[in-house]
Amino acid sequence: MTETPLIRRVAVALFEGFTVLDVYGPVQAFASSRIVGPDGKRQPLFEIFSMAAEAGRAKAGEGPATWAEWSFEKAPDYDILLIPGGFGTRAAVADQPFLERLAQASRRARITTTVCTGSALLARTGLLDGRPATSNKIAWDWVVQQGPRVLWKRKARWVDDGDVLTSSGVSAGIDMALSLVARLHGREMALTAARNMEYVWHELPDDDPFG
Repeated sequence: MTETPLIRRVAVALFEGFTVLDVYGPVQAFASSRIVGPDGKRQPLFEIFSMAAEAGRAKAGEGPATWAEWSFEKAPDYDILLIPGGFGTRAAVADQPFLERLAQASRRARITTTVCTGSALLARTGLLDGRPATSNKIAWDWVVQQGPRVLWKRKARWVDDGDVLTSSGVSAGIDMALSLVARLHGREMALTAARNMEYVWHELPDDDPFG
C-alpha cells in the first residue's frame, strides 16, 4: 500500500519591491513536485502560501501586485521560508521592525531559503553571521556590506548550509529550490519537476557563470 506523502509547507515572505521571479521561480519548482497518491491522483509535495508584515497587497518591483495571505505573526506553521530579493531590499534593510519579524519568521522555519538580495535581508538579522552564503553578483558589493560577518562566497550558483540555503541572482533561485526538492524527495523528483517546467536544471551549486 502506497503511503500518503508528507506535504511540507513553504511560506513566502513578501515586501514592497520584491522581484517577481525570485518568488515565482522557486514557487513553480515546488509546485511542480508531485507524486501519485494512493488514489492514483497526482498530489503536491509542497503547500505554498504568502505572508508579509501585514496581510494584503504587496507590489513587486516589476509592477504586478501579489496578495500576502497572512501577516508574519498569524501565518500557520511552515517548514520552509522563502525570502526573495529585489530593489525593495534597499529600503527593507533599514526597517528594523521588519527585520525583527523576518528573523522570527526564519526561526520558525526548519529551512530558510533566500534568492538574490534576499540574503542581504537575512544578513541584516544576524542569522547569517559566521555562515557561508551567496547573492546576486550585480549587487554584490552592496550585499556584502549588509553582513560583514557572513562568509560570502562569490563563485556560487547557490550555497547549501543545511538549514539555510542562499542563491545568486533571480533564476538561480529555481536551481536552489530544485536542489532542495532533490534533498527532500530525491534527484529524480527534482528532474521530473524541472521537466514539468521545461526548465534545464543547473545541478551543481558551483556552476556559476556570473561569479
